Amino acid sequence: MLKPFFLRFLGLLLSVTLMLGWATASAQAARLTGKYYEDSMTLIQTLRTVLSEADPVMNPEEAQVEAMKAIQEFAGRYHGHRYDKLQSFTTLRTVFNTVASHYRTSKRPLDPEKVERVLMQLDRAELALRREG
Repeated sequence: MLKPFFLRFLGLLLSVTLMLGWATASAQAARLTGKYYEDSMTLIQTLRTVLSEADPVMNPEEAQVEAMKAIQEFAGRYHGHRYDKLQSFTTLRTVFNTVASHYRTSKRPLDPEKVERVLMQLDRAELALRREG
């Protein structure tokens, strides 16, 4: 009598674990909507939050990981000739190159001068997005 109960409990536990794992994976995959304007604005806000260190909960290592993850997802989704002609895209690509190249070679946070320049570029990209959209 105890063995069937234990097997059912184990099966239920396995099912819940698989469902939670699937939900987490789909939530991460659903980060990008497939709409360039919305995804670009989300990326800009994410990078501003990470670079300005306005989030006291996130430590610098987590901020770097979050920035790189957002950049990789966006760059993986949006590339090619379709976006090359957009000023917002080329400006964002400049930001990606600055941030990603620094984080790949160093574990330190960006220098204040670079942060200021990147935030200025993000403002330009946002302005270009508003004109394009």
